[in-house]
Amino acid sequence: MNTEMKTTHKTTLWAWLLLAVLCCASPKATARKARTFSRPAWVGSTTSTIRITKVEFADTATIISFHERYKPGWWIRMSKDSWLLGDDNRKYKALRGEGIVLGEHYVTPPSGEGEFKVVFEPMPRKNRFFDFIEGNMQGAFNIYGVHEEGKAPKVPGKRKPFVMTPELERQFFTADTACVRGRIEGYSRSQGYSTMLYNRCEPTTGERVPLVVDIREDGTFEFRFWAWHPVEGALLIEGKDFREWLNFYAVPGQTTEMVMRADGSVSCASAPSGPFGRKRSLEHGVSELCAYPYDEFSAVSDSLGFKDFTENAMRRMRERLRAVDYVAWRFGYTPWERHLAECQTRLAHGMAVFDYEMNQNFAIDYEKMKWEEIRAKMAPYRDPANYRFLREMPCDDVSALVLRDLDIFLNRYEFSSVMRSPAVLVGSMEPDSVAKEDAVMMAVDTAILGADEPSLLGRLMVLRALSSDLGRNYSEAPSMYDSIYQNRLAYMNREVLRVQAGRLLEQARRRNTLTYALPDTEGGKLLRRLTEKYRGKYVLIDFWGMFCGPCRSGIERSKPMREALRNHPDVDFLFISTEGEGPEENYRKYVDEHLSREDVVQVSRDDFNRLMELFNFLGIPHYETLDRMGNVVRSGLRYAPEAQFRLHLEDLKRQLEP
Repeated sequence: MNTEMKTTHKTTLWAWLLLAVLCCASPKATARKARTFSRPAWVGSTTSTIRITKVEFADTATIISFHERYKPGWWIRMSKDSWLLGDDNRKYKALRGEGIVLGEHYVTPPSGEGEFKVVFEPMPRKNRFFDFIEGNMQGAFNIYGVHEEGKAPKVPGKRKPFVMTPELERQFFTADTACVRGRIEGYSRSQGYSTMLYNRCEPTTGERVPLVVDIREDGTFEFRFWAWHPVEGALLIEGKDFREWLNFYAVPGQTTEMVMRADGSVSCASAPSGPFGRKRSLEHGVSELCAYPYDEFSAVSDSLGFKDFTENAMRRMRERLRAVDYVAWRFGYTPWERHLAECQTRLAHGMAVFDYEMNQNFAIDYEKMKWEEIRAKMAPYRDPANYRFLREMPCDDVSALVLRDLDIFLNRYEFSSVMRSPAVLVGSMEPDSVAKEDAVMMAVDTAILGADEPSLLGRLMVLRALSSDLGRNYSEAPSMYDSIYQNRLAYMNREVLRVQAGRLLEQARRRNTLTYALPDTEGGKLLRRLTEKYRGKYVLIDFWGMFCGPCRSGIERSKPMREALRNHPDVDFLFISTEGEGPEENYRKYVDEHLSREDVVQVSRDDFNRLMELFNFLGIPHYETLDRMGNVVRSGLRYAPEAQFRLHLEDLKRQLEP
């Protein structure tokens, strides 16, 4: 009995001593050691500015170490709403930064490199991979598929592909009105804007039509437009000291609803449905991921020849396609969404090759180099065999018509050296000569692609050329352009292309007048007020900007001519730009030096948008002419030496004042 009592007392004493030791011990001594990714790698990233150097999975937090490389003194900002997506498909919020304050400016040190950490809610220690997501705003830092080196996540190999069947293509080309409505969170008129500008681009014809979108005082907006097929678009917002793009996706006959948050991210309240519907790819897009960044382009373009650069671009494209495939899997893209993302990736890298070719062409000094040297320099860029990268592009895929990048891609293709070589260009607008040139271009297209007939993109080059010719020159020789139209119609192998060609011809015929009256729109009313005092004279209107080099060049070169015509009874000049273009002092100094005694007007960005919509232009410099009655002259005056300008003015008077 006594022995048992003594034993019990001793056991109790040891238990109390052990408990005391545990209570007094440091928490660090008792916590489990954090699991780490000491050599983190990732499947894809939208940024080269930051990279992950270490990942720690602790019981109380997941800690990510970042290395930043940027221009000294410049800043970056990481959203306080950043999050991680674990391999369990759960979200883990950012808690705080260490060495960085989330949501505030982080200034790059003088060395150009910095280090900081971000602490997140704890992910399970067994996590094999995750995604770091800052958001879907423009320029967001997103790093996908972060894992320990050598242990990359595996994307399921067998997934349903998208196939554009004849029936789906018929639905794809169902033209109708598309509607886009939305709301801008935290909007106020004090932010300096009440409109947005939509650059409506039709890649099949190359037409670009500005559309002004009004914003109500509560930040809501709604607009409608005619669409021939599903389209991507972007609304340009320019206010006080900021410029943002609001991307959207629309399907004919349907409505898209969106919300733009204060940080620039966008959520879809209602997205298009059906076979061409999208939602996940709008909330988690790949446009930044699949792009070919300019700094990377510059780093390799100067050191590689055309063939090596092309191979490098295609190799990079295939790597990005794997990253896009991962994002499509992780965020639940439909087969249609995944297919579009792949097309976008291919176009982005194909454009990089065309940009390389264009830069090399611009670098040639045609005045100093001999013709033989120029021909030798251009030989690789005029050889169809060097453009076989186009076989990896969506050249026969109507799906690519959705993408904003296609218009630029087509522009690069139709004006590339291989399509503009002396062997292709004829240099005459006679119908037979134009037909010969078109035939040679289509032969080049088929040779590049190893096909039996021209590609969809090849045919679109012909349609875009028709659009350009009819839009500018039809009134000068209607019968000639009617013949060109008939010849080019033979290349239009789809009903939608034939419809577009017919629309262009009818549009040209309706414009077959020397002048037209200003419409009774907001832009038309504004221009009437600005030009009312010029009635009885012709007025050349110059839309310009301080930031625009060609604008300033035109103004400076035309100064002697304008001074010589200062008191001319028949013509005057008006210069229109936007308010707030750089420091006011610089603007006034420039005007005093180069535009003294001229009529110079500054209008708000909203009003300038309306003038762009009125005259259907998207870039400056842009010139328009009004006649004595205030009507718009279709082929108006342009800057020229004094004698030539006077001749043009007299010719215009003879045509309009018989």
